[in-house]
Amino acid sequence: MKRLRVSVTIVAIMVFLICLYTFFLGNKTFDGEFDNDGISFYFLAKGMFCSLALYLLVRILEAVRENRNQ
Repeated sequence: MKRLRVSVTIVAIMVFLICLYTFFLGNKTFDGEFDNDGISFYFLAKGMFCSLALYLLVRILEAVRENRNQ
């Protein structure tokens, strides 16, 4: 179960970083300006939600499995 937690944590970080990169790319931050684009904020929020949901799901599954073993 520890390998699963480590791999899901890595995937959650990767999902967040991809969505963060998309946010910066959509707001033209790399061009030196900041443009408030709605779809960029959507990707930022979606990345935060999905990465947190993945991490919490593994933590919940670990807790359920520990309670079942006792």
